[in-house]
Amino acid sequence: MRVRLAGILVGALAASACLAPPPPIVVDTPFGEVRARSEGRANEVAELLERLAPEVRALLPGTQDRPVDVWVQEHLAVYLFHKRPESVRGFTLLEDEFDAKRIHLQEGGQSPWYLSHELVHALIGPSWAPLPGILEEGLGDVVAETLNPEYENHIRSHRLLNASAFTGGLALEIEYREPGDGLTRSEWPVRRVHATLAFGAAVAPGTLEKLLCTPRGELHQNWADIPESFYGISWLIVSRIVERIGLEGLHGLCARAASEGFELVPIDWLARAADLDFAHLEPAFLGGCFDRSTLQTALYLQPEPFAAVLLDALEPLRDRFPSFRRVLPTTRPVLKLDDGSEVWLGPYIGPLYQAMYAGWQTSEKIR
Repeated sequence: MRVRLAGILVGALAASACLAPPPPIVVDTPFGEVRARSEGRANEVAELLERLAPEVRALLPGTQDRPVDVWVQEHLAVYLFHKRPESVRGFTLLEDEFDAKRIHLQEGGQSPWYLSHELVHALIGPSWAPLPGILEEGLGDVVAETLNPEYENHIRSHRLLNASAFTGGLALEIEYREPGDGLTRSEWPVRRVHATLAFGAAVAPGTLEKLLCTPRGELHQNWADIPESFYGISWLIVSRIVERIGLEGLHGLCARAASEGFELVPIDWLARAADLDFAHLEPAFLGGCFDRSTLQTALYLQPEPFAAVLLDALEPLRDRFPSFRRVLPTTRPVLKLDDGSEVWLGPYIGPLYQAMYAGWQTSEKIR
């Protein structure tokens, strides 16, 4: 790798045209240039690019052997006065449908995830054209979790929570012990509460079908900024397909669609490959997609919605506990999973405990 300063003239010309100026530090790699505001950050991302670019090509069929430049920016933008939403951590600027000009990557955060994802957009070739545009987002996340196992739980939990907008929420089974007068702890009755947790507004009927009929070139024409829920359902579909037939199998569906004269892989092919009924995605189904590890991670990612549901479940016990500090150690509430495992909702999950404590105290003041 070689470090040098970008040309002052180039930056000035870009600014005069209302384009965001290129970051000043440049690191050359065999896989493209990396630009950033500091030498340390440029070198860090350059090392990631040198690892991930060949790994993406080796893992994913139908990729192009070509360099791609990366701009690391504090605020993601191509134009000075057009900032991207805060939820967007990276994007790929295309000159043509399968001709990437460069990747824009946000400073900080989980760069291995974001860069892996964007490299999929930048490197896939025309043989992937029959893949519905939104599923390219899921493909990027599936590749990212495969190449960066340290982020696997985070990606999976995050995207499952995002997908809840398409399933009508997330079904939870809460179980706790209710103290009984004159009874030993082992004799306390077990209470079970079934609840559905929503993480935002549900998507309109027909949205998924419309998404799966939209090619990549039209995706941003119909949705200028892709909602997080779209990334979630895309990851869910692609991950289930890859679990069943692999990346080669998904690529094969694209080849088959092209050979049979379809612009896009038909929806029914995708549904069969993912073993999903797109018309009947329910909260209980989404609950069954979580294992113990991903559910624990979800409690860290979205503590407030989980805390609200759990406090509702424990509401009948409020008069017995003047202080919240004894609620969890005494009742020992758990979330039950489809595989029979449990997640104990104890103080060790700091963000959840803090949200529950604050909610309990607020309710006491209202009462």
